[in-house]
Amino acid sequence: MSTNLPSGSPATSTAAKALAAAGDADSARDVGALDDAARQAAARLGAKKTGLVERLVYGPAPDAAELQGGALSAQKAGKRGEPVVAAALAALQRGEAFTADGKLSAALRSAVAAEKAYGFTVPAEFDGLGGQYVELALVEEELAANGLGPLAVEISGELTIGAGSLLAYGTEAQKRTFLPLVVQGEMMAFGLTEVGIGVNAKKIRAYVEPDPNGGFRLHATGDRNKLWITNATHGGLVGVVARLGKDGKQVGLFVTRLPQKDMGAADGVDYEFRCTPSNTGAFTANHNSRLHFANYPLQADEQIKADGVEVLFYCLRMGRCMLAAMAAGYQRMFAVDAAAYAKGRDGVGGAVIKHELPRQHLGRMLGCALQSRALSHLSLHQDATGTDLAGLRDLTKSAAATTAMESQIACERVLGGRSFDEGSRVHQARHNMHVFGVVEGEDDLILMGMVKDVTDAWTTKYMAGLLGVIQSINEGPDGKPVPPEQRVLRITPMLLFTRPSVLWQATKRLLGKGAFWTLVLWIVGNLLLELLLLPFRLVPTGMLPRYQLVAPELRGYARFAERRLRWLRWAYLGINLFFQLELTRAQIPLQRLGKVIEHLVSMLALCHHATALQDKSLRHVAALQCEQIKSRVNGLPLLFGLWQMDRLRRHVAAVGDDLEKGQCTLLHGVAPQPFAHPFEARDKKPRG
Repeated sequence: MSTNLPSGSPATSTAAKALAAAGDADSARDVGALDDAARQAAARLGAKKTGLVERLVYGPAPDAAELQGGALSAQKAGKRGEPVVAAALAALQRGEAFTADGKLSAALRSAVAAEKAYGFTVPAEFDGLGGQYVELALVEEELAANGLGPLAVEISGELTIGAGSLLAYGTEAQKRTFLPLVVQGEMMAFGLTEVGIGVNAKKIRAYVEPDPNGGFRLHATGDRNKLWITNATHGGLVGVVARLGKDGKQVGLFVTRLPQKDMGAADGVDYEFRCTPSNTGAFTANHNSRLHFANYPLQADEQIKADGVEVLFYCLRMGRCMLAAMAAGYQRMFAVDAAAYAKGRDGVGGAVIKHELPRQHLGRMLGCALQSRALSHLSLHQDATGTDLAGLRDLTKSAAATTAMESQIACERVLGGRSFDEGSRVHQARHNMHVFGVVEGEDDLILMGMVKDVTDAWTTKYMAGLLGVIQSINEGPDGKPVPPEQRVLRITPMLLFTRPSVLWQATKRLLGKGAFWTLVLWIVGNLLLELLLLPFRLVPTGMLPRYQLVAPELRGYARFAERRLRWLRWAYLGINLFFQLELTRAQIPLQRLGKVIEHLVSMLALCHHATALQDKSLRHVAALQCEQIKSRVNGLPLLFGLWQMDRLRRHVAAVGDDLEKGQCTLLHGVAPQPFAHPFEARDKKPRG
C-alpha cells in the first residue's frame, strides 16, 4: 500500500548496533526505529547547535548568558496570558470551574476559550493568539498554582501534541480545517498508547487498510484499543497513530472527528466505535478515554503525511517543558497551603512555622518549584534559539516529575492528616503527582534515553572500535551470531584463564583498530588538559570571571555542578570500559548516571535562574535547594561504585529470575488481580 512517508533512513545508531552485537536483535530493531524517528524529528526542527547537556559534559561549556537566557526571556515575556488566567480564576471564585462530580465545567472552558486559551500558541492566521511557548508556560504554572491543574493539563495537551502536530506536519488544508476548531475550544487528543503497548511507540498494533471506496479503514480492537487518551471525547478531534497495513513496517498519523456517540451495526453503519472512560484515578477532572475502532472509515485527506512516532518526538519536547511548568505551579500550591497551616497552627512551643523541620519541608517545596520553573524556562529558551533539546528535554521532565512527588510528601509532613481531607486540593492533586512520572514516558527509562542522547556522539567516535571487536568475536565463520553460551560481552583479563584464545584474538584485533588509538589519544589529551587545569582548583571561586556572573551565595554551587559535569566524561568512560557490551543490559549504571546528570544540571539551572532575576528570596530558595541536591550527588558514586553496582545488578538479577520463574515464596498463595483492561489473545502468525 502507498505510505506517503519520507524516503530514506538515517544510519543505524550505535546503541542499536551494540544491542545487535549483544545478541538482542529485537531490542536492536526497536531502538534503531525509535532513534530514526527521533533524528527525523530533530531534522524537522532544524536545530543547529549541539545540546546544552552534551556541551556541559564534553565541552565547550556554555557561557553565563546562555544559561541565564531562560529566566530573562520569561521575565521579558508579554502579558498575553494574563486574561486567560484572570478568566479561569474568576470562574473558580464563582464556583463554576468544576461540576458536582469534580470534572472541568463547560462554563470554565467557555470562559478561557473566549480569551483564546486553546489557541494560545496557534498563529493568528488560523484565528489563534499567536503566543510564545514561554508565555504558555507562565499560564500553565499560574493555573496549576491556583488549583486549576486539570485545566493546565487539558490546554497543554491541546497545544503541544494536538495543534503542535498539525502546525508542524499538517497540510495547509488540514491546518485551516482543524486549527480554528481547536482555537474555539474543541477537544483534540493524540491517540498513541494502547491496551497492549505503552512506551515503545514503534510497536503499536492498531492499523489501517485501504478502503476500496477511497480513504482507509481503521482497526483498533481488543488490545489494540487506544487507552489513556487524554482529551478524547465523543464529538472531539483526535490524531490516531496507526500502522500502515496490519503487518506494515511504517506508522502513520490520521486526524479525524470522532462520532457524537458510540456507533455499531444497530445504527445502520458497517463499523464500530466506542469511547469509554479509561477508569484512571488520575486526571479525574479531565476526559481520559479508551477508544475502540473496528473497520472505522477515515478520509484520505485526514492522513498527515509523516511518521506518527516522528510527530510524537517532535511534539513531546514542548509537552515536557509544559509538564515542568505545571509541576512548578503544583509545588507552589503545596507550599502556599503548607505555609498558611504552619503559620496558623500552634505546635509544641509556638507556631509550627517556628520549628526547623517544618521549615525544611517548606524550603523543599519552594526549592523544587523553582527548580522545575528554571528547567522549563531554560529548555524553552534553548529551543527558541535553535539549540538541540536532546538530553535537556528528558532531564527537565524527569526532574519536574520527581520533585513534584517530593513536594507532595513534604507538604504531607507539614499538614499531617489534613492533607488527606477529601476537600483538600493537596489531596486531590496526589494522583496527578504520581502520574507525572509516567505520562510521556516513565522517568527511569527517560533518564537512560537522556544518557544515550548526551553521550551518543562520543560513543560513536571513541567506543565503536571496542564494540566492533566484540561483535566480530560473537560472529561465527558464516557471519551469523554464535550461540548465547559462547557469546562474549566483556574483554577482561579473566579470559586468560577461561578462553585465552578469545582474549588473544580480541587484543590483536583491537590493537589493529584505528578507532582504538583514537580513544587512547582522547584519554591522553584529556588527562593532560586536566593536569593543566589542576592549579586553577586552588583559585577562589569569586576570583574566576566565569563565576563572578553568578550571585555570591550561589557561585560555589555553580562551580561544583560544572566541575562534576565535566568529570562525568571519565565516569562514562569507566562505565563503558567496565561493562563494555554488557552495558546494553546494565540499566542500573545508566539510570544512576542519568540521575547524577539530572541533579547537576538542575543545580546549575537554579544558580543562573536565581541570579538573572535578582530576587533575594529566590536566591535563598535556590541556595537551599542546591545544598540538598549536592548532598544527593555525593551519595551517588559512579566511577568508584562500579563494583558495588555490579554486585547490585547480580542481586537484582537473582530476585528477578525468581520472580520470572514463580519461585519467590513471599508471593506464594497470593492471586494477582486481573488487569483493569485485560489483554486479549494476539493474532499469532507462524515463524518462517
